[in-house]
Amino acid sequence: MMRPSMNGPQIQSSSERRGWRTWAPAALLPALLLAGCGHLGPGPNPAKVTLKFVIYDNDNSFAATVYAQEVQTGLTTAFAYGPHTPSLTVDLKVPGTYVFYARLVEAPDDYHYGFTGYQAGAYGHMTRGGTRGAATNLIALDIRPGAKYKVFISDSWALLPQPGKPVQVPWHRE
Repeated sequence: MMRPSMNGPQIQSSSERRGWRTWAPAALLPALLLAGCGHLGPGPNPAKVTLKFVIYDNDNSFAATVYAQEVQTGLTTAFAYGPHTPSLTVDLKVPGTYVFYARLVEAPDDYHYGFTGYQAGAYGHMTRGGTRGAATNLIALDIRPGAKYKVFISDSWALLPQPGKPVQVPWHRE
C-alpha cells in the first residue's frame, strides 16, 4: 500500500517492497522441481528401458556392465548392474535402434551375454547356454522418446559388438 507523502512522490514501506520476494520463490519452486526431474524443459522425455540380466535360475550372481548400443552410429551407453539385482530401469535420451548386452565385471572377455529373446538360455556360464542358431542374433529395438521397453539379457552364445562403433555382428529388429 502506498502512503501519501508531504513532499511529492509516494513512498513504499520496506514490507511492501519485500512482498514479491515472498511469493516469487514459492511460485517458481514447482516449475524448478519439475524441470529438475525431467518433466519440464527442452526436448522430449527419454525412453525408459527396464533391463533384466540373468545368468541362471532367474538371477545374476555377479556384477556386470550392461550396454545399450545404437546400431548405426555405435553410440554406446554403459550401466552398472549389481549382483542379485532384480532389474534396472534406465533412461535412453537419444532415439535410435539399439542392441543390448552385458559383460561380467570379473571376466568381461570370458563371460558375456546378449539380448536375443525374452527367456533365459540354458545355464549360461557353465554350458555356454543359448541356442547356437540364428536365434542368437541380437534383438534391436527402435527406441522412441517417452516410450517404455523391456530387455532380457541372458544368451551367452550371442556375438557382441565392439562398443563405440557401428554394430557389425548379426542383429534383427523386433
